[in-house]
Amino acid sequence: MKKFMIAGLTFTMLILQACGMDKGDYDGANGNGLNPTADVKDRAGTPGKTPTEAMDDFGYTRIQSPSDDRRNFGSAPQIDKKILSDTISRIIMQNRIIRDSATLVTSDKVLIVYDAKTDDRNRAADIVKRSAMSVVPRWFHVYVSDDTTLFEDIERYKNMDETSANVKRSIDGLIKEMKKSPQGYTDPNKDGELEGDGMSEGMR
Repeated sequence: MKKFMIAGLTFTMLILQACGMDKGDYDGANGNGLNPTADVKDRAGTPGKTPTEAMDDFGYTRIQSPSDDRRNFGSAPQIDKKILSDTISRIIMQNRIIRDSATLVTSDKVLIVYDAKTDDRNRAADIVKRSAMSVVPRWFHVYVSDDTTLFEDIERYKNMDETSANVKRSIDGLIKEMKKSPQGYTDPNKDGELEGDGMSEGMR
């Protein structure tokens, strides 16, 4: 499971899109930011690598405050919900006991319906929930269900958005149904820490 979390953190970095920076303010990738302190040759990454080889490179960015106190860093990074839902489902499907999964991502919730080949429903729910929690921001709430009749229910939201009529009330109703299924051993408490000993028995 550790490798899933590491992969998840990588994917999370990829889906955060920074907006509004001019090339003059931010000189591209990995190394030279505002008031650059490093020469071009010191940028992260190794020239001559293929895209596949470069996937092993570290990511590095340094941005300093401009000398004239002009903080044009653009708007806050936005999360691409479509990419995030795809990423979560792909990480979940790396678990051998999961046969099928569908993921819906809203502005602050992740809803996952899955089919697992195990009798230990709590363990399966914990694996699925932890897979999602490893890549989403901490403020997200994650709900899971192994009720496969809900696949169609979750799919009908795929072309909706936050402005769709009655969508919030409808999703709240779906969550109520999902919570009838096991939700795993893991749940963030009010302080943002994981309850229990930090790792369920099924994940050891």
